Amino acid sequence: MKKILSIILGVCTLALSKEPLVKISEILIDCQYLKEYKDILQTESKQSVKLENGVLMLYAMQHENNPCQFSIIEAYKDQQSYENHITSPHFQLYKQSILHMIRDLKFIPMKALNPQMALEKNIDE
Repeated sequence: MKKILSIILGVCTLALSKEPLVKISEILIDCQYLKEYKDILQTESKQSVKLENGVLMLYAMQHENNPCQFSIIEAYKDQQSYENHITSPHFQLYKQSILHMIRDLKFIPMKALNPQMALEKNIDE
């Protein structure tokens, strides 16, 4: 949990007048689609971070005690960046590709406690 909070705070390394938008998506998928969902999720999250300047992070995690449960920490530069993301062609493809796989979906809005904070360490250190 400490690592997750560090990541949430770390992505908000912005000298912005606008407040970053941060949320956690909780997704439960039908287990028969587990491999397919993971492949689609990894592709879409990589594309979003690479192609969209306003997408600061999409950090997908699979629950250890339930491999069909996923949590995704999402951080966007601002509300407009989030809106641009959800209308992007790659996100729309992701959404349409997984609709039949989803058993439950929740969005948990979060507030960055220190939007200027940056991660101090590289994961490879």
